[in-house]
Amino acid sequence: MTSFLRDFFQNYLSLHSLLFLTYAVSFTLLSSFFHYKNLQKKFSNDLRVFIRYFMYFFLFLLLIPVVVILLYASQPLEALQSFGFQLGNYKLGLILSLIAIPVCAVAVYVSLKDPKLKDQYPFAKNACRRGKTFVLYELAYLFLYYAAWEFTLRGVFLFSIIEITDEAKAGILIAILIQTTIATIYHLGHPDIEIVSAFVGSIIFGIIAYVTRSFLYTLFIHALLGIANDTFFYLKYHKIKFDPEK
Repeated sequence: MTSFLRDFFQNYLSLHSLLFLTYAVSFTLLSSFFHYKNLQKKFSNDLRVFIRYFMYFFLFLLLIPVVVILLYASQPLEALQSFGFQLGNYKLGLILSLIAIPVCAVAVYVSLKDPKLKDQYPFAKNACRRGKTFVLYELAYLFLYYAAWEFTLRGVFLFSIIEITDEAKAGILIAILIQTTIATIYHLGHPDIEIVSAFVGSIIFGIIAYVTRSFLYTLFIHALLGIANDTFFYLKYHKIKFDPEK
């Protein structure tokens, strides 16, 4: 038994396999005990529900995996960089980020006409009651939810698979498609247009992360899209002069 465990840890439990094991457990917990639907059974205030949900997201998808990397990797900082936790090709990243700004504006404008998306976002409708509450909610959305999401999919998942396959062209494609599949599945239950957008967007985000060697630019673009979407719904909630239907 001792030799079996020694062999297992030495030959099978690499940093990549340990991280994927960590994420398998994390996604299981986030999809069950710590899912926002279960939290809604405990709290009537949706703001309290989703702030807690964002915190669990950060804990399971970013904090714990980073701790695993720091404790298990022989060169922790280099390992984090290899997972896209770096500026990478910042010139290309900046150009792509600037191009994404008007694209996100058009996407949000179109989404405002979909009543199903209006019902879906913001996740916490109580966040729209006061400006200060809304700003704090969106900051939590950015640093707890989006940061964890991008680190996981366009960071660890994408670059782990690319590294394991020695950057073979097929491996790069597989890595992009795997993180796309996970992102799309996690959007099940959302409006149909958002599921399709998750599929298309994840392929684009995967390509951007790969060519820039960083998930920071997809974090900016993804968060920009989501926060802008929430903001325009906030403006409509308070009947500030903005109505794409007129």
